[in-house]
Amino acid sequence: MVGEEKDFNVFVSSENGIVKGVSVNKKCNISKNFDKLTSLTKTSGYTCLGVIDKDQHEILVANRVPEVKEFSIKDKCFKTPFAVEENEAKSSLVGVTKYNGSYVTVAQNGRVDIWKKDERVTFNAIDVEANSHGKLAKKDQEWKNEEEKEKHAESLKIGRKLCRMRRSLDPETSDLIALGGQEVDLQVWNLAKPQEPVFRAKNVRSDSLEMRVPVWISDIAFLDQSNVAICSKYGHIRKYDISGSQRRPVRDLVWEEKGENMVCTAMCTINENQVIVGTSTGKLGLWDFRKNEGYRGLIRKYKGCVGAVRDISFSNGYFGVVGLDRFLRIYTIKDDKPKFNVYLKSKLSGVTLLPGFEPDQEPETEKDEGVIIEDGNEDDIEVLEEGDEEVSLKDKIANTRLEQLLSLPSS
Repeated sequence: MVGEEKDFNVFVSSENGIVKGVSVNKKCNISKNFDKLTSLTKTSGYTCLGVIDKDQHEILVANRVPEVKEFSIKDKCFKTPFAVEENEAKSSLVGVTKYNGSYVTVAQNGRVDIWKKDERVTFNAIDVEANSHGKLAKKDQEWKNEEEKEKHAESLKIGRKLCRMRRSLDPETSDLIALGGQEVDLQVWNLAKPQEPVFRAKNVRSDSLEMRVPVWISDIAFLDQSNVAICSKYGHIRKYDISGSQRRPVRDLVWEEKGENMVCTAMCTINENQVIVGTSTGKLGLWDFRKNEGYRGLIRKYKGCVGAVRDISFSNGYFGVVGLDRFLRIYTIKDDKPKFNVYLKSKLSGVTLLPGFEPDQEPETEKDEGVIIEDGNEDDIEVLEEGDEEVSLKDKIANTRLEQLLSLPSS
């Protein structure tokens, strides 16, 4: 019998509101729904999936209600959903995690809430971004009245929204979260001291035509304790050093094909120098931030994906990819073709590979050294040891009858 915690090694979330457990191995692939299909509504769809720590004993999902649901991997069940109070904009959640026993939610309108038992700590990342632009950035700016200042602040928020929140899973920096989105450049916040961001990125310099380079961060990944990578819908793949004084990226790569920038939609950390990036057209690439590596940073391309990539997860030399083509695809870093393709019937929005993911390993069973053959009687059960020659059931019965005939007394 499969071990209690090792029957599913991948968990995915879907746009229609289903968390699926998937067992991926070389013998067969099995999936199970942990949400009741009859209870699904338009607001049941999951917008994001998050993990709490490296051990991944629980996963978090947020739906369009909005509410946060915590799923126990060991018990294979949901805990009581946590309803998030609707804000004035009724904005959907783009990130969720848990810090010191308290849920942390990030909404598309920039609002970040830490739901402590006795209080709720709130700050807005878009407000911070808007206050650093225009007249609000000038300390000596004079205003006719407070209403004029508020109107100017609201005008600067137009066209800005958060698209992704990621949390550092390193135990020493587990209190850090990174945010970014459309016209919201990278911000790193310390949940223990949320008064102001510990790092706020600065846009790159204007291009060769002296045109401002637009910002639209689609995904974020922590490389190590002091480096964060982002990808954008304008094809930018950047690395930031959040421990130094430089606010612009220390490495700036661009995914360009046939003269056009790719629309990057998902990213995952492989190591402190490499990331996997997915695009809206199903392309996957391994990128290296070190100089003189690959072709302009691109090490390898991966085949197999058709629709837009929504999420990527890495574990133990494998990475899983989900997207709008409804497939879970498992790759190894060295092979450009997927090793496993699992069709899951729903448009998928998130994926996480459990620690120690090993699909080539056979499922653990109880101490059965061979195959048990039963014929209705316990005396007929025989265990085939590993060194014995396997005999089919039909031949075994035939041989037994022949021995009985030969042992009959002669008349």
